[in-house]
Amino acid sequence: MGRFACRALLTLGLLALAGTAWSSPVSFHFATFIPPNEPGSEVGLWIEKELNETSGGRVRAQYFHSGQMGDAIEIAKKASMGTLQGAISPSTNTPDLDPKYGIATLAYLMDSYEKWEAFRKDDALRDELFLSTRSKGLRCLDFSYFGLYGLATTKPVSSLQDLRAMKMRTTQNRYPLAFWRAFGVNPVTMAWGDVFPALRQGVIDGTDQTRNVTRLRLADVTKNFTATDHMVGLFFLMVNERWWSGLDPEVRDLIAGVVERNFAKARQQSMELTENAIPELEKQGVSVIRLSPEEMERFRATQRAVWDQFEPEIGKDFLARVKAFAEKH
Repeated sequence: MGRFACRALLTLGLLALAGTAWSSPVSFHFATFIPPNEPGSEVGLWIEKELNETSGGRVRAQYFHSGQMGDAIEIAKKASMGTLQGAISPSTNTPDLDPKYGIATLAYLMDSYEKWEAFRKDDALRDELFLSTRSKGLRCLDFSYFGLYGLATTKPVSSLQDLRAMKMRTTQNRYPLAFWRAFGVNPVTMAWGDVFPALRQGVIDGTDQTRNVTRLRLADVTKNFTATDHMVGLFFLMVNERWWSGLDPEVRDLIAGVVERNFAKARQQSMELTENAIPELEKQGVSVIRLSPEEMERFRATQRAVWDQFEPEIGKDFLARVKAFAEKH
């Protein structure tokens, strides 16, 4: 074989190898510790399925749920380091990633679906929040919901005075602890796995939880639900910043489109579940308590001190703009 023919074959071989490398699928491995039994966490399965079926082999997605990759903190660390490409993190944990996410856990601030839907469309506020975690190697792409919060209890709570006599469960995170203490409650810190036996044995009298979760998991042990509506539970999809920025633009747009469509679907389904949750709770024998306007204002008033407490770390300017935004919506 002549020298020029050898060179031609070598060139073709290199081009073939280059083509193979270029066509290698992008791995999108992401995780949450939550089981996929509600739209806010089930969305990961939808994204995995759509990307694997419609990307033409350009993306290989795999969703790890139900604690397969550890708890919320471990999963976020893996996404930050790049061991995973993404993490679906609950709003109760995201302030540990950046203080600005505290706006999602301050009671009676961003306390409705309407506010969060409007927030998502406000480019300046949304981007300031979503990009605030870049120093941790993460960025937020979107969010879904897991319900509107209230109090799931074994004894009825119709007033702030009733609540102060209760033993209420919480996590060890600073925001929930501050939330309860502002009410005048000395909460019992407890892992979620211990909640059910503790409720049955009278170790605790209740916990704050969303309507959706109470209907699915707590209705058999807590026969009272007080609709305090103090917070919306959210799941934020965080992705590794270096991985995201390094993607081919076409692939990045493809993943972004799939994420946006499916998270929109998850938000809609979660809102529908919330709308139907009260009748469903009542069917399960749960007494649903709605606070009087005067009592609701007492609940709200206690939490303004918590806003002030966390203002320095959230950022005075950012929190002020979110307050003004929330008042308009």
